Amino acid sequence: MEKYTADTLFDPPLTIFQPKTGYRFSLDSLILAAQLQPNPGDRVIDAGCGCGIISLILGARHKDVHILGVELQEDLARLAQKNAAQNRLDHSIRILNRDIGSLTKEDISTPADIIVSNPPYKKKATGRVNPDAAKALARHEITLDITTLVRKASFLLQPQGQLCLIFPAPRLEELQFCLESSGFRPHWIRFVHFRPKGPAGRVLVSAVKCDDVSCTIRPPLYLYNPDGTPTADHFRLLQW
Repeated sequence: MEKYTADTLFDPPLTIFQPKTGYRFSLDSLILAAQLQPNPGDRVIDAGCGCGIISLILGARHKDVHILGVELQEDLARLAQKNAAQNRLDHSIRILNRDIGSLTKEDISTPADIIVSNPPYKKKATGRVNPDAAKALARHEITLDITTLVRKASFLLQPQGQLCLIFPAPRLEELQFCLESSGFRPHWIRFVHFRPKGPAGRVLVSAVKCDDVSCTIRPPLYLYNPDGTPTADHFRLLQW
């Protein structure tokens, strides 16, 4: 029988149930959630929501948004629904156990204003595939690749809708090609560095379903100081 942990984040806290040994959310999800500023009434899709961490943060920070978390793995989808109820956010968060690639406009009733995703980041045929199935699906493009995700986002978003992703920085050129091929234009880009003098490990990209938008390069996000201690920006990720 799968065992779970009950972890807390922020103050006042969110309580998050997640698998003890299976796929657990990472700092990437906290970084991504911190970038979003939805407008009142916005409809948000959290694609590949896992245990629901991004949905929970958005729902707690922005009380008047409507969030649909979509998760392929049944156990994780069930946990995401439990987490929404546990934190009294099930009035604004709905969880759908579905492959994002099969989602239709009827499933969401109204085109989304924002789609957010921390997608699988390793190509299917590269690197060691984790023997844990949940971790493998979350990390490798086994059931969902970036091209499929971006195309589906274009289909589900309204005109001027926003797609916000965190992705490996070395794959930025590939991501930009996918975005432009599906009618998106980058609105802003922000590089995430683990160390001040090290290369960017991740890149945050906000793209808009629009032909005419200028792109801003936001200041980089540094997570750790040279001595290995967390930066002030890192600490801010854990604050409301």
